[in-house]
Amino acid sequence: MTSVTAGRAGHNSANRRNAGVRAARATRQAALESAKDFHSLVADAEALLKSTVDVMGDQAAEARSRLQKSLTQARDRLADDLETLTDHGRNAVSAADEFVHERPWPVIGLAALVAVTAGFFLSRR
Repeated sequence: MTSVTAGRAGHNSANRRNAGVRAARATRQAALESAKDFHSLVADAEALLKSTVDVMGDQAAEARSRLQKSLTQARDRLADDLETLTDHGRNAVSAADEFVHERPWPVIGLAALVAVTAGFFLSRR
């Protein structure tokens, strides 16, 4: 009897880890897609900046300089934000995983309540 219980405990632990890994992977993927979109925006702005090289004048040179400085700051900030977002995502997944495993019945009750409420509203359509 103890071997069956031990086997189940190991299986549940593996499922918990897999759920956490999947959630962390989804968070990381969303952050990478956002970063890719932002990099595309920065590349377009840099292309615009390079296309205005022919424009003469002190004001144009000053505007290009400010834009280049802003783009550099934005790129650095994105790198920092991406790292922070990934860390927060991992922490949130770990906290949720720990909460669910410490208090399974309240979580099951809440999930049942949400399901019943959703069923109620969907059946009234």
